[in-house]
Amino acid sequence: MLSIIVSSYQKKYYDQLVKNISETIGDGFQYEIIQIWNPGLMSITKAYNTGAEKAKYENLLFLHEDLIFQTKNWGIKLIEHLSQSDTGILGVAGSSYVPSAPSSWTVSDQYNFVNILQGNKENTEYIHLQTTKHTTKVIAVDGVFLSITKEHYHTIKFNESLDGFHGYDLDFSLRASRHYQNYIIDDILIQHFSNGNLDKKWLDANIKVRQNLGADFIKKTDSCAEKKAFLSFLYKYFQHYPVSKKNIFFTLGFYPWKRLSIKDHFLIAKRYFNYIRYASDINKTHI
Repeated sequence: MLSIIVSSYQKKYYDQLVKNISETIGDGFQYEIIQIWNPGLMSITKAYNTGAEKAKYENLLFLHEDLIFQTKNWGIKLIEHLSQSDTGILGVAGSSYVPSAPSSWTVSDQYNFVNILQGNKENTEYIHLQTTKHTTKVIAVDGVFLSITKEHYHTIKFNESLDGFHGYDLDFSLRASRHYQNYIIDDILIQHFSNGNLDKKWLDANIKVRQNLGADFIKKTDSCAEKKAFLSFLYKYFQHYPVSKKNIFFTLGFYPWKRLSIKDHFLIAKRYFNYIRYASDINKTHI
């Protein structure tokens, strides 16, 4: 009933996950685990598409290996969610808002929906992030847990033009949202042993996603969310790229011109002024 695809490179976590799934998915539940051994040999999009082509069941779950399930008998719960005809991607973390600026699925607290135990690699601490207590409609879905029927997967697949291990989930879920309804579910709880890595590769991947897909996924815009997302993008961008005329014009290509209040336009203009004013000091960090 369920094919679980894992792009794997850490035997310790993978073995732990396999054991955990067998203990929690439910007695008698039919499933298979497809391990794509991938210590940097291919992009995660290639690994996931390769695994999906090997899947024998009609429901798919793309899963990070550094996690365990806390919910018992979660297999049948997942299948019940997937049985709804309009369902695109099911996840445990996502957002119902897509801003103009390059961004991950996280946008603003009022639009972020998550139910996950978030921890670290050492498993020394974790926190229960829970902002939803029901099945919630979203647009973007985090890649830690992505489930979809094989039928719907074949209409979108993962975009193999995205290299590496970032941006694949945003691209996949945004494209799915144009055809189906994505959801965050609240009745399957996982514990994830990672806080993520928002480095330059992450930024570049999210820029590419926005360039490829645009931001026309919402009907009602929110000036506050747009301002927050754009300022965050500027901060991250100039952490990795020098302040120059070329780069300033590049960032303006994502400017939410019609989505901001007059006050927000002035605030962002002031921020640009400060970047230009202190460009020499900022650019020293890139030498």
